Amino acid sequence: MKTNRQNQKVMRQIKFRGKRLDSGEWVYGDLLQVCGGYIIYHGSQTESDEFEDDGKTAIYLYKNEVSAVHPDTIGQFTGLLDRNGDEIYEDDILERYNEQGVTMHVNWFGPQFGCIQHWDGVNGEGSWYPLDNYCTEEWEVIGNIHDNPELLNGEQSKS
Repeated sequence: MKTNRQNQKVMRQIKFRGKRLDSGEWVYGDLLQVCGGYIIYHGSQTESDEFEDDGKTAIYLYKNEVSAVHPDTIGQFTGLLDRNGDEIYEDDILERYNEQGVTMHVNWFGPQFGCIQHWDGVNGEGSWYPLDNYCTEEWEVIGNIHDNPELLNGEQSKS
């Protein structure tokens, strides 16, 4: 747990995303490894059915609240937002605002999330940056390596 300026405990949000095996759609939630595969529990998108039973709360899991996901697409939420307020996940591609062709690939590097910078499709040698220094005002999420790998090759850009 982190602490804020008033020294109160603040729980950081830990969640994941992955592409469903059956439809290829992205789902967001808690990651579980089950029987050698991976599922994401995304819960009810509206409300949950809870009841009290001998002082314990139970939540029924409906089949539409869990999705099997492709392991290569699983990415963790970094806890950070880009300049537009969009969540930044592992494997996202960020572009520097008003600088087309300057992109970063978000990844986990040891103890923290970081980025490898690319210039017009060229991977910068040794250009790793801690993510927390480069995301809030200067960078925006333009895609991810699973849906938009061409964005790291400088083939197209969002504008």
